[in-house]
Amino acid sequence: MKKAILFAMLVGLGAGRLSAHEDDRNIKLDGPGMRPKIEVKQDVYLCRRHDDIVIEDEQCDHKVTISGDGELFIDEDQIRTSRKEKELLVEYHELANAAFASAEKLGEQGVKIGIQGAGLGIKAATGVFKILLPGYTTKDFEKEMEKAAEKVEKKAEKLEARADELEKMLDHLEDIHDELRDRIDELDDLGWF
Repeated sequence: MKKAILFAMLVGLGAGRLSAHEDDRNIKLDGPGMRPKIEVKQDVYLCRRHDDIVIEDEQCDHKVTISGDGELFIDEDQIRTSRKEKELLVEYHELANAAFASAEKLGEQGVKIGIQGAGLGIKAATGVFKILLPGYTTKDFEKEMEKAAEKVEKKAEKLEARADELEKMLDHLEDIHDELRDRIDELDDLGWF
């Protein structure tokens, strides 16, 4: 029973931490409407603005914008790119959008699991009173709590698997990010891209 209660508390408290993964890549909410931002490098974040992907360093005033059709802008200046670079920019844009969709879904599911975990903790705390009822034993209470905890734990495990998929997606996005920086001098010249 202690395990079930501990698990309920951990899930309830841990739901807010689903935004970070073990390698310290962050997904945070920021700006008007609490827009999600994905960290691709230390202090370098992606966000969506309209149909564009915007990349900004929190320490600099410059911003890089990638449109859905692979157009590249640094601040407001359009940068000429080769066909291969444009293809990479389109892939980056599509992958970033997929990562945002995945992160948003993970966040929603994490909140639901966190609420269920908190509910399980409340159930454990108030369930002690059920033991006072005739015909209801501590073994009954333990079985009930373990069964409920298993359901929440299975959901949390599925969520973690989805988070691992997102992490792989973000690793690939980072690879494209690095390739773009290596191929496009203007991005490399920024010093932070």
